[in-house]
Amino acid sequence: MKTSNILGKNETLSNHQYCLYDTRLTNSLLISTHLVGKVYYAEGIVEGGICEKGAILLRVEILGLAYDYVTYEAVKILKKYCQNGGIVDYNAPILLVERIQR
Repeated sequence: MKTSNILGKNETLSNHQYCLYDTRLTNSLLISTHLVGKVYYAEGIVEGGICEKGAILLRVEILGLAYDYVTYEAVKILKKYCQNGGIVDYNAPILLVERIQR
């Protein structure tokens, strides 16, 4: 039987728009969305790239409305699960990020 790499939802950093999940990978978070729409990554978001606190990671557009996803701490992008301009489904993973200790 396979075990999940997702340990649980990080309630303090999740909201009505997206969820952050703690993972078995050290200092890593999985970002998923509560929206169904098109994903547009911010410029400079590449696997292995670093984003500072307060930086916009991506935007999800749905019915002409745009929702920005912002970092609450410095992170390194480990994996992008969607293509830029691709459709994301409800509760689907968008990014896997690693917290950077500073």
